Amino acid sequence: MKKVAIIYRTLFQYRTDFYNQLREALLKDGIELNLIYGKLDSADFKMRNDQIDIEWGKFIKNKILRLGSREIIWQPCLKDIQEMDMVIVEQANKLLLNYYLMFARNKMNLKFCFWGHGRNMQANEKGLANQFKYLYIKQCDWWFAYTKGVKQFLIEKGYTENKITAVQNAIDTRELKKQYGEVSTQKVSALREELGIFSDKVGIYCGAMYSEKRMGFILESCQKIKAAIPDFHMIFIGSGLDAGKVESVAQSYDWIHYVGPKFGQDRVKYFKLARIQLMPGAVGLGVLDSFALETPLITTQQHFHGPEIDYLENGQNGVITVNDLEEYSKAAINLLLSENYKEIVGKCIQCADLYTIEKMVQNFRNGVLECLNVKEQKHSKITVSTG
Repeated sequence: MKKVAIIYRTLFQYRTDFYNQLREALLKDGIELNLIYGKLDSADFKMRNDQIDIEWGKFIKNKILRLGSREIIWQPCLKDIQEMDMVIVEQANKLLLNYYLMFARNKMNLKFCFWGHGRNMQANEKGLANQFKYLYIKQCDWWFAYTKGVKQFLIEKGYTENKITAVQNAIDTRELKKQYGEVSTQKVSALREELGIFSDKVGIYCGAMYSEKRMGFILESCQKIKAAIPDFHMIFIGSGLDAGKVESVAQSYDWIHYVGPKFGQDRVKYFKLARIQLMPGAVGLGVLDSFALETPLITTQQHFHGPEIDYLENGQNGVITVNDLEEYSKAAINLLLSENYKEIVGKCIQCADLYTIEKMVQNFRNGVLECLNVKEQKHSKITVSTG
């Protein structure tokens, strides 16, 4: 039986379904998936409270080395990967294990693969950190690119096209849609009563709260929306270093509701109240929340969006404005009042079926099989195309 290991600094809650489904899919092809993960102990990640454990995975404690303001991580798992045929790692400058595997992979007789964005999308593309990444971007046997946009970037950087799998990064949108449909009218009414929201002009933010998410910008925009739509309410879900900003303002205004971090079905019911999702800062997988939970997302043009921004079609399944407070607020007001709102929601629902965890698993599985040059044993290979 072939053995594959995915090594990651941490295990976030949203990845659990993907790893479980990928493990089952590969097992049908006679491949054993091993998950080796650590945990991040910074204040921000502890506040988010979204790191978990998985029963069949192996936890290893990250060894942190600090050089001034810089952090370097050693993942002590060499013994665990000695018998592996393939190792998949996050492409990150700070991970010392990656450099060892780049040079030792031939001697160890294993396939070494990157999984990621190809660059730090929240840093200057031409900055020193990204320039360093480009130096070793081709030092692997295979690339698992987050999206088709990342795949195109890798090709432009000179990586061989037929050794790149665009996995089309996703979450379990089908389960989210199911949970959304199961929120009863009674539960919605009770939540309205609890929060004191009796309007349908409601916005929501759900995600981590840190500088690139621009919580201050959202709060300013909310004031402008409220001035134009007197019965507007705003719900904030999440935590992080900037959560205090939101909590402080929420204490002063009864139409701003900070409910803290919520997970699973517990957060879905809040989307049942909302009409739009405000996220002017970094957009990642949150765009799939907006699709599955029928709440169009409004963002701004930024260089630091995650690759999943590719899924957002301006004016079709969401809105992308210029980076301007007035324009952003105007777009939110227009969407709240739009006669075409149901058409945009309809497009969101379609896209929730386009970007699914099942398709991501199939894409990833295909890449593993191609890299290992393994013939499928139980079922034929499926080519998945999205977008």
